Amino acid sequence: MAADEKWPEFDDMSQKNKRKHAAMTAEVVPIPSTALVGFKSSSSEEDSSEKGENDEKKIKLAEKEHMPRESKTPEEINKFMEETFDVRRSFIDVEMPGIPSVIETYPYLFTSKQMLSEFQRITKVDLDHTIQEYCVKYALGIIESAKSLPKATPIFKQADAAKQDNIALRQYWEMVTALCLLPLVFNEDVTEMIREIKEDEEVDTQGQVVPILISKGSIFKSDEFFLVAEETILQEFEEFTMAFATLFASYWVFNMQFPHNLYNTYNFVQKAILHVRDGTPIPPQCKQLQQKLQTWARRHGDTPTRGRQV
Repeated sequence: MAADEKWPEFDDMSQKNKRKHAAMTAEVVPIPSTALVGFKSSSSEEDSSEKGENDEKKIKLAEKEHMPRESKTPEEINKFMEETFDVRRSFIDVEMPGIPSVIETYPYLFTSKQMLSEFQRITKVDLDHTIQEYCVKYALGIIESAKSLPKATPIFKQADAAKQDNIALRQYWEMVTALCLLPLVFNEDVTEMIREIKEDEEVDTQGQVVPILISKGSIFKSDEFFLVAEETILQEFEEFTMAFATLFASYWVFNMQFPHNLYNTYNFVQKAILHVRDGTPIPPQCKQLQQKLQTWARRHGDTPTRGRQV
């Protein structure tokens, strides 16, 4: 990416993570932490994953030292996570441990799609599927809303280049573009949601308190997205939409308040896209964009984005 196209520099976050209102969490019965079921971690290396078929999404555990000593099948992991759900929510919501403590106690939570599954256990919503379904319908409306924003120019240039390189993934690029543009539509800072670093640069977690995605290289070319929170790398992803969904899920998994500088962005995702209520009204700016996109969809025949021109 050219120097004049670089996104704004990210300011290190110094604020302490805050817990969300109780209405946004699962109902739990407080119990002492001694009742928790945990696994010891080891420093064994994780085998590198092979390329999957077509659009298969892959997730790699970045913190390999937190892999449990005992090897379990995906079915056994899911069963364990279901059985320990109430205890885990009590541990996180009531005792409010730091994320490193959660990793030590429940390392399986940071493997595969378990954070998305945890979000679904809490809200009964399939986050990744719902976001993709929404973007199929409204991505071009979000893109159109951001056309006149000067700060959106670097994103549009990257998106255009990506679409030219692989026209077959046009709809996917529209989805990525729309999600990256959401903060700008609300006059919020996209670099506090996802930040790009050089491809050969090491991920610096210092000062990163609230959840953020770090992309090695351009978001539209990268296959290395790191989810970072509380100065800890939680997971690494090869695909953006899965990384974005897990980023949002992490606020619920760790019962954290949305940061003020992304307040409208995350509230829009929660209340307009996912339709998850928390007892508070949808912010006015979110409501305004929701109505604008509904009008846009009616004007365009409520058709999906496939084949439409940006």
